[in-house]
Amino acid sequence: MRSAHAIVVLVVVLGLVGGYLVYPRPPELALMHYKNQQYTAARAEYENLLAKGDVSANVVLPLSDLYLIYGEMGKAVELMEGFVEKNPDNLEARLRLSKYYQQTQRPHDYLGSLEKRAEAQPSEEALRHLSQLYNAEGRYRQQIEVLKRIVEDYEAKPSDYLDLAYLLAAEGEMVEAADILRRMARKYPTAFGPRAREFLVSLFLDLGQYEDALTYLQGYGERGGRWTAYYEQALAGAGRYAELFAFWDRQLARSDLSSERKREISYRYEETLRKLGREEKRLAFLRQQLQRSDLDDQLRREFGERYEVALRDNHRWQTLLSYLRDQIERPELTPEEREAFTYRYESLLRKENRKEELFAFWRQQLARSDLGKKERKGIVYRYEAELEKAGRKKELLALLRQRLRDPGLNEKEKRELAYRALELGDKLVAERIFMNLAANESAQSPDVSQLLYIWGPRPEPFGVQWVEERARQAKGKERLAWLERLLDIGATEQVLKMGQQDLVALGYSGEPVEFQMDILQREEDYPRLRLILTRAIEESQDAAQLRRYIRRADQVGFTDLALVASRRLLEIDPDDPDMLRRLGLLAYQEERWDDAYELLGRYLKHSEGDYEANFFYAELLTRKQKTLLAIPYYRRVVQILEREPKLDMRKAVVRAQSLYRVGEHDRALLAFRELLGAHPENRELRADFATVLLEIGEIDQAGEVLAAGGAI
Repeated sequence: MRSAHAIVVLVVVLGLVGGYLVYPRPPELALMHYKNQQYTAARAEYENLLAKGDVSANVVLPLSDLYLIYGEMGKAVELMEGFVEKNPDNLEARLRLSKYYQQTQRPHDYLGSLEKRAEAQPSEEALRHLSQLYNAEGRYRQQIEVLKRIVEDYEAKPSDYLDLAYLLAAEGEMVEAADILRRMARKYPTAFGPRAREFLVSLFLDLGQYEDALTYLQGYGERGGRWTAYYEQALAGAGRYAELFAFWDRQLARSDLSSERKREISYRYEETLRKLGREEKRLAFLRQQLQRSDLDDQLRREFGERYEVALRDNHRWQTLLSYLRDQIERPELTPEEREAFTYRYESLLRKENRKEELFAFWRQQLARSDLGKKERKGIVYRYEAELEKAGRKKELLALLRQRLRDPGLNEKEKRELAYRALELGDKLVAERIFMNLAANESAQSPDVSQLLYIWGPRPEPFGVQWVEERARQAKGKERLAWLERLLDIGATEQVLKMGQQDLVALGYSGEPVEFQMDILQREEDYPRLRLILTRAIEESQDAAQLRRYIRRADQVGFTDLALVASRRLLEIDPDDPDMLRRLGLLAYQEERWDDAYELLGRYLKHSEGDYEANFFYAELLTRKQKTLLAIPYYRRVVQILEREPKLDMRKAVVRAQSLYRVGEHDRALLAFRELLGAHPENRELRADFATVLLEIGEIDQAGEVLAAGGAI
C-alpha cells in the first residue's frame, strides 16, 4: 500500500511540474498567435515585449510584418530602421528594410540601404541591384564602378561586359570600353554577336584604330548596310585604297545589287578619287560607268552630269564640248533633255567666246527636221539676241524673213515677228504682216490700231483707200467704228459723204445721225449741222435722244431748236420734270403767264423743285391774287435757300422777297439792308427794297433808300 501511494504522489508531483514546464512564455505565445493568424493578439504580445525593452530579431521582425499586414508602412519602416541601426551586420534586416523602402516608394533610402548592405556584406546579387538602381537614377559613374566589381570579382555575364562598355563609351572612355569588349570576345566568343561586334568596330573607327577595326570586319564587308560602310571607312582610314577600289569594283559588278546601291557606291568611289587628286582615274571611272549596259535613264543622266562636272573641274573644255554635242545629236533624247544639253553647250561656247561656232551651231540646229516647235523658237530667240548684241542687223533681218516663210506660224507668232521687224526698222515687213492680220478683224482691234500707227496720222492714198473700203463693207456699229478710223487719218469729207448716204438710207435717227452731227460740230460746220439737227428733232420719237439733241442745241447756240426739241420731248413724255421746268421758266421769262402757270404747276405737283421754279410759281399765284395758295411755295423757297451754305446776290434777293411775301417783314427788311450794305450801288436792289418799304407803309424810308447814297 505504501508503495502504491508513493507512486500516486509521484504522478501528481510530476503532473504539476510538467504543467508548469509546458505553459508558453510571452515570446512563444506571440509566435503562436502569429502562426495561427491571430494577428491582433500577436501584435499586442509583440508590442508588449517591445515596450519592455525586447528589441531582438524574434520580436522586431515579426512585428514589422504585422505592421505591413495592417498597412502601417511607416511604423514598419521606423521599427526596422531602429533595428538596423543597432544591428548593422544583420543582412536579413537590411534586405527587409530595403524592400520596405521600395514598397513605400523611397528609392533614395532604398539605394542607401542597399549600398550599406553591399558594403557590409558584398554579394553579386546586391551589386546587381545597385547597378539597376544607379541606372534608374542616372548615376552612371557609380554604375560603372559596380559593374567593374562584378566583372572583376564575380562570374560576370556577357550582358555585364556589354553594359559596362556602353556606359564607358558614353562617358568618353572609349579605349577602356574597347578593352572590355575585347575581353568579352575572348571570354564569350559565342555570345560576341553582331551587336557587340558592331559596337567594338564603331569604337575602333572613332578612335582611328582602323587596322583593329578591320580585324573584326573580316568577312563582314560584303554584308551590306552599315557593315559595308564600316569596312569602307576602315579601309580608307588605313590608307588601303587599292583594296577599297577593288572592293567597290566587285560591288559594282554584282548583278544582284540594286541600281540605288550602285549609285551610292559610285558616288563614294568618285568622291574618294577626287579627294586623292586622282583626276585621270576619276574621269576614266565615270566614262566606264557611262558605258555600262545596265544603266537606266535616270542613272545614265546622273553619270553624265557628274562626268560634265569632272570635265569642268579639270578644264577639259574641248572634251566637254564634244561630249555635249554628241548628246545633243542622240535621236532618243526627249525635247527637254536635248534643250538642257543645248543650254550647257551654248553657255560653254559663250564662256569661251567662240561666237562663230555658236552661230554655226544654231544654223545647223534650225535646219533639223526633227526639232520641236518650242526648241526651235528658243534657239531663234537666243540666235537673234546674240546677233543683235553683235550688231549684225543684216543677218537678223534675213533670219526674220526666213521665219516668215514657215507655214506653221500662228497669228501670235506673226504678230511677234511684225513687232520685231519694227524694232529692226523694217516697216515694210511689219506693214505686210499687220495688213494680213487685220484683213478680217474689227475696226478697234489691236492689229488695225498697229497698222494705222505704222501708216501715221496722214497715210498714203492706198492706206486711206484700205480703211475706206473696210468702212463700205461694214454694217451698223462696225461701220461707224470704221468711219471713226477714217476720221483719225484725216479723211473727214469721205466720212461726211458716206455718213450722208447712211442718213438717206437709214433715216435721221440713231447713232449714224449723231455721229454725223459730232463730225459737223467738231468741224464747226454749223449750217449743215442745223439742217441735220432740225430733221433729226422732227423725226425723233425717243426721249433720251431728244435730250441729247437739246444739249447739243444748247452747246452750239441753237436756242430755237432746243425749244422745239423740248416741246417734242414733252409731247412724248408729258410728265418729264426737266422739260416742264425748262419750258415753264422760259415761258415766265417771255411773259407768257398762262403757259408758265400751267407748266410750272405740273412740274411742282410731283416734285419739290428748285428755288426758281417755286418762286416764279408763287409770283404767278400772287399775280392771280391767290395769295394764300402762294405762301407755301414762298416758304419752300426760303427753306431751300437756307440749306445752302452761301448765297449769291440773286438768291439772296429772292430769299428776302420770299420772307416778305410770307409776312416775316423784320427778317425781310434785315436781309435787304444786309444786301444793300454789301452792294450799295445796285439800283435794282434799291428799287426792290423801296417797293417792299412802300408796301408796308414806310414811305420816308423808301425815299431814303431810293436817294442815291442815302443812309440805310
